[in-house]
Amino acid sequence: MAGDDLQAPSTVQESATLIMHLLDRCNLRCQHCYVDSTACGHSLLPIEVVLRTLDDAERLGIRTVYLSGGEPFLYPDLCKVLSYASGARPFYFAVCTNGTLIGRAEANQLKISGVAAQVSIDGDRAYHDSFRGSVGAFHAASTGIQELVTSGVPVTVVVTICQSNVSCLPWLADWAAELGVECLNVQPLQQLGRGRNIAQEKLSEEQVCALFMQVSDLGYAYRTRGLRFRLAYRARTYLLQHPCAAYVCNGEKCHRGITKEIKTLIVREDGTVLPEIATLNPRFALGSLHEARLDELVKRYFGNGYDDFHELCRAVYHDLIRDYTSPIVPWNEILSERSWTYADPSTRLPESSFTIIPQGAGPIR
Repeated sequence: MAGDDLQAPSTVQESATLIMHLLDRCNLRCQHCYVDSTACGHSLLPIEVVLRTLDDAERLGIRTVYLSGGEPFLYPDLCKVLSYASGARPFYFAVCTNGTLIGRAEANQLKISGVAAQVSIDGDRAYHDSFRGSVGAFHAASTGIQELVTSGVPVTVVVTICQSNVSCLPWLADWAAELGVECLNVQPLQQLGRGRNIAQEKLSEEQVCALFMQVSDLGYAYRTRGLRFRLAYRARTYLLQHPCAAYVCNGEKCHRGITKEIKTLIVREDGTVLPEIATLNPRFALGSLHEARLDELVKRYFGNGYDDFHELCRAVYHDLIRDYTSPIVPWNEILSERSWTYADPSTRLPESSFTIIPQGAGPIR
C-alpha cells in the first residue's frame, strides 16, 4: 500500500511524518501497487534498524509514524514494533494494511499499543477481489475492520478511485459508516509502480474535479454519522499561495519560514531514505539506514544533498504549476515522474518568480 498521501489527524498534522515500508512482501497482487509488492518479496528492514530509526525520529521532532509495506502483518517482528509503540512515545502511529490478516488477536494488539489502522477497500466484494487479485479479499478485510472497530481501534478506509469504480463512493460511504469507520480517504489512481500498467484507468481532469465536489458533498451528508472524508490531491490555488506544499520553500511564503525542510521521510524496505515521495528516483535519496542513522542522514542531506531535490521541485513548479489547467493537482505523482527524467543538476534552471532566501538548515518539522 502506498503511503505518499497518508494524512494524520489534525492535532498532529503540523509535525513531520515518517513512513516505514517494513518489507516488500504482500499476500495480495493489487493491480495498482505503487511499490510493486509481491508474494515473493524478500527485502525487509531488520528490527534493530526499525527501532533505532524510531528513536532517531523522536529526536528529530517527528510525531507521525506510518508502518507500511508490502503487508505489515507479514513482517516477522511486527509485535516488537507495536510493543515499542505501546510505550510512552510522542507519536501518532498507524498501520497501513490490506486488512486480510487481522483477527481478534491482531486488533487487540493494535488497541493495546495505541496504534490506528488504515485499510484499503476499493469497492464492493466483486470489484475489490478483482482489483486486489484475490478471491475473498473483501470478506477478509471487512472482517478485519469489524474486529478493529469492536476493539476500539480508529479505522480509516483508503479507496483508490479509477475509471472502473468511479461511481462506488456513495455505496462505500454507507458501508463504511455502518461498520463504524472514522474516515474515508479518497485517492485517485496514480501512474506509479504497477499503476503504470493500468494508466488508461486514470481519471480525467474533469472527473477529478467532479470527485472533489462529490467528496465534499459526502462529507457534509455523513458528518452526523461520524464519517469524515479526505481527498489526497492538492488544490492549484493553494500550491500557488503556499509553495511549501509543493516542497518549494522560499522563506517568505513558506508558513514555517525556513529554507531547508522535509515534511515527510520515507524509509523503503531496503533501507533507502527518500524525501516526501516513496516512488521518487533514488538519486534524490538521503542515503541508506544500513550506512548511517536517520538523524545523521538528515544532517548530511541538508549539508550536501537537499539542494538537488529542492532544485527539482523548483523546476517542476516553475514549468508546470502556473499554467496547469485543472484546479486539482496530483503533485506527488507529477514530481515522482519528473524525477526520473530530470536533467543533470549541473544544468542551470530558469529563475522562478520568487527568491530563495539563504538560511540555516532547520528541523524537519
